[in-house]
Amino acid sequence: MTQFDILCFGSLTLDIFIPLSEEGPIGLEKALDSPDAFLKVPLGEKIQVRHSLVQAGGGAANTAVGFAKLGLKPAVFGVVGDQSYRGFMLDELAEHNINTDYLTVAKNQSSSFSIILNSWEGERTVLHRRTSCEKFNEETLLKAPQTKALYFGHLCARNIMETIPTYKAQHPETFIAWNPGGTQFKLGFDHFKSVFPDIDCLFINREEAEAFTGLQAEVHPFENYTPEMFGKEVTPYKAYHPKFLADLRVVAQKFLQAGVKKVIITDGRRGAQVFTENEHLISLPQEVPVVDTLGAGDSFAVGFVAAALHGENLAQQMAWGSFNAASVIQKFGAQPGQLKLPEVEALTSAME
Repeated sequence: MTQFDILCFGSLTLDIFIPLSEEGPIGLEKALDSPDAFLKVPLGEKIQVRHSLVQAGGGAANTAVGFAKLGLKPAVFGVVGDQSYRGFMLDELAEHNINTDYLTVAKNQSSSFSIILNSWEGERTVLHRRTSCEKFNEETLLKAPQTKALYFGHLCARNIMETIPTYKAQHPETFIAWNPGGTQFKLGFDHFKSVFPDIDCLFINREEAEAFTGLQAEVHPFENYTPEMFGKEVTPYKAYHPKFLADLRVVAQKFLQAGVKKVIITDGRRGAQVFTENEHLISLPQEVPVVDTLGAGDSFAVGFVAAALHGENLAQQMAWGSFNAASVIQKFGAQPGQLKLPEVEALTSAME
């Protein structure tokens, strides 16, 4: 009998969110002829903030909370320290009925933490410290309890991803989703050739996909939209129409040819496209006010995977992801805006 619906592998951090006010002494400086922007913080001053948010965050926690809200039973897999923050994070996760029995404890270390400085324009700067442990490795995956699905976020762990073919051979029915990060990109595309055939859903943003594959997507004006180039549109809401869209077919095809079953490429305000062997869909972003973009990618993946595990079709999977991401960016922090199952079902009911 399956004990869990999904196991979430990734980082666990103490997240401290601090919104910055345009009226305060902290300034925002934009570089000339460049998209880069910089926060200007005066040294030697004590700067008052209006409010803050502290929560158990990181990819594993954010996705586990999202899956729990969408009616699934998750467990988290990651590293926490034995010195500080652990108790708070475990209590936070327990409030969402998330199992924490399988976390790896790093001796004589504090847990990972992030200080997220949110500008008044919705962007962020993150100050981060990562806690690692050699015991979080391939054995962690091979000894994991029975589950319907696995979700892998950004991992800095030895041999866990490389062990997926061995795990899949032992558990062929397990659904596997992967959102790779910088550690995997540095290893290169060819390093994961044995892993790709066991990935049911790959979530990656456009810049990451281009870097990972070494291929470049062509950008075209939105007025040139065709379903053949950008996918059949599935947006059951008032959509934001960007000025440009990226033709991601050549990038996605490299992952599909490597064996990935579904490739989902997100592109910020240009929405998300999903590719399978036979389908290509695009979900344009919802026209909503943006408060904080942190967690948008995780929340889209959570909605998409949860819909798949609930038996929804591909268009509904895109819709669940889009509605969840749109809700998250309207609130402060990565978790408060995550939708509950009745909410997302009500929002997507018009598609049926």
